[in-house]
Amino acid sequence: MASALTIRPFRGPATGVAAVPGSKSVTNRALILAALGDGETILEGALFSRDTRILCEALRTLGFAVGEEPEARRITVMGLAGVIPRGRARLHVGNAGTAARFLTAFLCLHPDGEFELDGDAAMRARPMSGLLRALGGAGARATSPDGREAAGFPFVLRTRGMAGGELRCDASASSQILSALLMVAPLAPGLRVTLEGPTVSEPFVAMTERMAADFGRPLERDGSTWSCPDPGPYKARGRHAVEPDATAASYFIALPAVAGPGSRIRLRGYAEGGLQGDVAFAGVARACGAGLAQAGPDAVSASWTARRGGNFDFNAFSDTFLTLAALAPALGEPVTIRGIGHTRRQETDRLLAMATELARLGVRVEPPVEALRDDPAADHLVIHPSLEAMRRTTERGPARIRTYEDHRVAMSFGILGSLDLHGDGRPWIEIEDPACVAKTFPGFFDALETLRGGFVRVAIDGGAASGKSSTSRRLAEMHGLLHVDTGSHYRAVTLALLRAGIRPGDAEATGRALARLRVGTTIRGLGAQVEIDGAVPGGEELRGAAVTAAVSPVAALPCVRAFLLGYQRDQVELARAGGFSGVIMEGRDIGSVVMPDAEVRVFLEADPAIRSARRLAEGVRDAVDQRDKADASRATAPLTCPVGATRIDNSRLSLDEVAERVSRLIRDAR
Repeated sequence: MASALTIRPFRGPATGVAAVPGSKSVTNRALILAALGDGETILEGALFSRDTRILCEALRTLGFAVGEEPEARRITVMGLAGVIPRGRARLHVGNAGTAARFLTAFLCLHPDGEFELDGDAAMRARPMSGLLRALGGAGARATSPDGREAAGFPFVLRTRGMAGGELRCDASASSQILSALLMVAPLAPGLRVTLEGPTVSEPFVAMTERMAADFGRPLERDGSTWSCPDPGPYKARGRHAVEPDATAASYFIALPAVAGPGSRIRLRGYAEGGLQGDVAFAGVARACGAGLAQAGPDAVSASWTARRGGNFDFNAFSDTFLTLAALAPALGEPVTIRGIGHTRRQETDRLLAMATELARLGVRVEPPVEALRDDPAADHLVIHPSLEAMRRTTERGPARIRTYEDHRVAMSFGILGSLDLHGDGRPWIEIEDPACVAKTFPGFFDALETLRGGFVRVAIDGGAASGKSSTSRRLAEMHGLLHVDTGSHYRAVTLALLRAGIRPGDAEATGRALARLRVGTTIRGLGAQVEIDGAVPGGEELRGAAVTAAVSPVAALPCVRAFLLGYQRDQVELARAGGFSGVIMEGRDIGSVVMPDAEVRVFLEADPAIRSARRLAEGVRDAVDQRDKADASRATAPLTCPVGATRIDNSRLSLDEVAERVSRLIRDAR
């Protein structure tokens, strides 16, 4: 029997920053376009999952240089201007639909290739015939092991390059078929790609068009025909940013609906106007009671104020229908999901899978499961919620949800299982084969856990070059905390005073200037950036020699300390309102003055010689021992290890070791 994961219900609000990975759709398209480019492209924020690794490995097998840096979420591809180095290869595409279809069209650019392709059992059943027939019109030949014309995996693909002319394709089963042909069109001068009939998930075709243009080869559309007016290799992008996955984001948009009052999730990098059509799920969520608010220039926050049903067409963004289907039993009103017939030929028969597992929980669905099995043309699902029926079904123990090796089935029911159905924290859902989420979101269940638990305040104190900033940034990433660097506050005030012509240390003139100064905050990513009179000072100005020389005497003034104290304490509520799971604030008096009651207080220290060497490595000569004496002897808020704080000497500890020590304190506090 496959392993199973028991989902623990949320007994308190879900809060924090959702760790959404890069988009699979964008990453795999960018890999193909970069390989067809004329030089090096670095994909920043790329997804690292089974599907993307399959495509990376295939490109390496074909002779391309592809470098992977998982920790940095970075992939480097050296494009060869349309040349595929190796003409003979065996490639296995697993159950990765994008890799399967994109690679097949990509390989047809080779003028004399012979490639053996196969996939998992589920991939062998997925639609390929429309693509193989279209490529046959370009001179390629795909034959199955028995020598006949292939309609799907496995097959041997013999290629002779792609010339101009018209290719007609049937993409009614998958928009990836059309996207695969459009991506290679610029490398075949004079080629026209004509769509016969409709396609599904049209926003993914628009994504392909936009990305082809981003890589320097815009496509021109005339009705149902596409061509490239300026053919040739794609242009190497240098650096190309990959958007966070909108489909993965849908789970965290849904989570506050089941996690309870006060739940608010922050989604970094989520943009409703981005490349991905699946951002349309946000409109469905709003109709069902979600509140989505812009939370700074690069994030939105998600909360729920109602639980409504509705009637929705998911044809254009069908990957997210599973999210709504799993959430529907908790919404209190029937939910109708239409336009999903094509999902019956994806990783699994998704419509039947969701109906079957909902019925296993006692939820009434229409058409009934048996009717869906008998009618392969059924393309909709009506879900009638009943919490009481689910309670009866799971009264004696958790129901085991089959996932059918489908990552989206697993993640969707992981969200439903977060509901405290029985009101006592008792688990009521087990997810069979939870590892299947590795296809697109290997860390999904870990990311879900990070949103559990109370808001936590973390104070990091220490002298110059003690590692406060690097440690705080790392912990903010690990735990979804708002990072507040109070050192930048003093530098920003110092810069404003210098601009006003005030001598550092002049208390009277400084007090008058502070009365006129407006201080605010802009949140970018996980960082709180100080605003002075409505503008964020540039980093170069804040770190410049003039500010560095003046900041100590300015920071020593009691009027400056008093001016900033309230502002710094306000950052805590700013973090709460922004959906962060807590705040991590660094400085020299955070645990003693600013947040003396913080749940976690840490004092970092290191040998002065080591700290001076660290500063020198940053290009700064700094007598840190003298800085320590000045900070420790100032009259207002002197540098000291707060009573009860955890003291950590990081002279010979790595950043990872320090971060793990503090992480344990954070986990214990929660």
